[in-house]
Amino acid sequence: MTGISDFIQMGLTQADRAVQDVIARDQLHLNPKTLPRARQRKANGRLKQIETILRRLILLMALALKLPPPAPRPSAQPADPPEGTDLATFPSGPSCRFALMPARTPFLMADMIPERAGRLLPISRDASTRRLISRILAVRKILRAPDAAALRLARIIDRLKARQEPRPLVGAASQAFRLGPELGAVSTALPGLINAALETWESSG
Repeated sequence: MTGISDFIQMGLTQADRAVQDVIARDQLHLNPKTLPRARQRKANGRLKQIETILRRLILLMALALKLPPPAPRPSAQPADPPEGTDLATFPSGPSCRFALMPARTPFLMADMIPERAGRLLPISRDASTRRLISRILAVRKILRAPDAAALRLARIIDRLKARQEPRPLVGAASQAFRLGPELGAVSTALPGLINAALETWESSG
């Protein structure tokens, strides 16, 4: 498992750097209340790619775990940020719940919203950053404690197998070329690694 472990660690490191890049591009550490809608669309699109990669990395970790017997939950303690990360001025507040299993409905953002049949109502050029920052906080929370997230997902997988649910479908990486060479390579390799790990899904349920 050393090779897979090294790959996962590299993927987590690259995902964290990509999140830092999203923050730096739009100076989100300064806690702007709004961003131009076009810039926010780009940030949301890149963040969605990072979220997909992170879910797949956590899934790969979870599939390799041998579950111990359930133990009493310890009291939650805030985890330290990754070494070398400066979060002193990054906004704090409630984060979104990061779904370890992706939602069926994709996140969409349009320039126009319907007012009533046959008409469109233009919306402001600027958009609130609250949702974007909340999603970033959720991603960072998983990046700080990936092992805990993998254990939670392993328990979800265990319940799915017990109910004889079909195994997850993992498609090819989407637009990996936009992610840079390192993270793009991680994104491209993940589907094959996960599908190989899922081959025993039916027989192990």
